[in-house]
Amino acid sequence: MRKVIGVINREGICQKSDNDIIRGALFSKSRQLERMLERNNLSPNERKMLRDEYERTFALTEKFGR
Repeated sequence: MRKVIGVINREGICQKSDNDIIRGALFSKSRQLERMLERNNLSPNERKMLRDEYERTFALTEKFGR
């Protein structure tokens, strides 16, 4: 499920909260890590490091959820 986040711009001012901005950046990073994990050319150590980073990033995404 992909969630689209809209930006409301009123008179040049972004109406997103800090948590929305942080959550969006973390979600983007976790999607990037998912794509990297899909590659088959990673060593077992690289895969483990990326998996750990993905899990930490995803956990932070939940912390900044709505």
